[in-house]
Amino acid sequence: MHLAMRCICLGLMGLLATQPGCFLLSALLPRKPGNGLDVSYLKAQGYSIPPGGMPAPVALDPNDGPRVILEIRGDKRHLETIPLPEKGMFVEDLVQQAKLHETFGQLGISIMRPNGQGAPPVRMDLTTNDEGKATNVGQNYGLLPGDHIIVLPDDRSHLERFITKTTKMN
Repeated sequence: MHLAMRCICLGLMGLLATQPGCFLLSALLPRKPGNGLDVSYLKAQGYSIPPGGMPAPVALDPNDGPRVILEIRGDKRHLETIPLPEKGMFVEDLVQQAKLHETFGQLGISIMRPNGQGAPPVRMDLTTNDEGKATNVGQNYGLLPGDHIIVLPDDRSHLERFITKTTKMN
């Protein structure tokens, strides 16, 4: 009996030794915390989810006048409401007035626009260059009251940004 048990153990050890190490280690390593939500069904139904997940709803006070919500996602999350001027405001105006392009470089921006009671918001995406201008002029959207603007800073290294700038100068 003892010999049979040793043979089984050696056989299992031999089998495990032939498996890739990542397979064994992945079971032992702690998993990254996540929200645990599977959004594949929502995406299949046509819902558009921005990077970093859907924004949390922010209640705007109607007495404050027309406002938009600016959310900057990076190492830390920044959230604020910004009043809209009477003449209107475009995405480029917001980026340049807040000097986001000077702080973060190129930006990925998602505008989540309310679409009526009970309907999912409409998502409009754009990117900006280092000067804070939309890379596609047709995507310099006009902002409406209640828009939720999600800004994703440029995740390139300083060296990659420098190379991009110097190659554009030539």
